Amino acid sequence: MDQGTCAVNDANAPDRTRIGIGLRVAQHEAWRLLRPSVDFIEIHAENYFNAGSPARADLDLLRQDYAVSIHGVGLGLGNDTLDDRHVRSLQELVVHSEPFVVSEHVCWTGLQGAHFNHLLPMPFTRETLIRVSDHIEQVQSVLGRTILIEPIAAYLRYKEDQINEADLLNALVDRTGCGILLDVTNLYVNSRNHGEDPQIFLDTIRFSAVEEIHLAGCHLNQFRDGSVWIDSHDRSVSDDVWALYRRILDRAGPRPTLIERDANLPALQQLVDEAQRARLFMQEGPSCR
Repeated sequence: MDQGTCAVNDANAPDRTRIGIGLRVAQHEAWRLLRPSVDFIEIHAENYFNAGSPARADLDLLRQDYAVSIHGVGLGLGNDTLDDRHVRSLQELVVHSEPFVVSEHVCWTGLQGAHFNHLLPMPFTRETLIRVSDHIEQVQSVLGRTILIEPIAAYLRYKEDQINEADLLNALVDRTGCGILLDVTNLYVNSRNHGEDPQIFLDTIRFSAVEEIHLAGCHLNQFRDGSVWIDSHDRSVSDDVWALYRRILDRAGPRPTLIERDANLPALQQLVDEAQRARLFMQEGPSCR
């Protein structure tokens, strides 16, 4: 098969081939000085809720040059109830920052007003579908726009599971009109920890709903009684995750792609280089393997 036959012909390519890097407070000065060559920045919403903070001022400066993606980490779409103050703070940030996407996780983070500061896994059941759907619709109603939902790296599965994760995500899309943020590293970590074939997920998920992709570092944590893969966000994207990303591009075509790094931050240019690698993969089109 020649290169021309293999190329992607996509009228939306200029938007879908966006590359970005997660904006972290420790690197604000580097961003202001270097203005790296990427298309968008993604912020963790909760770090920018304070309208008068230095972080918000830096964001206002940078969004003059970059599109913005807002990624929530504390709302808890699977909680028993949503925190109205949190939702309203998110609304204010969205109105102020005009992001091209807003996203949250399919997880729970608290119960009866207590917040646990962790992304905790949901069982894949009809009860989860109903609760998370209701909360997505509540958030979308307040924001006046659709959001993306991200499946998390989950270190356990529930015996109560009734359907697979991809079917749950598709059902949430059907019920609410939301989109999907596909974290490739989460998919890889879950497949290794639970002995799951990622191809089953890829054969099931509705790629037309996937509007953003995350890539992050992970590692195998070994201990006396066994080992577990950790979605650590503290190192470069592994070769195995890059390979899975290319399989996804073969199926879905280009999607805005973010390099997500939260700890052990390297020089900003190293993150830019990783983002540019994603752009090259998108520009190459299907690998034709």
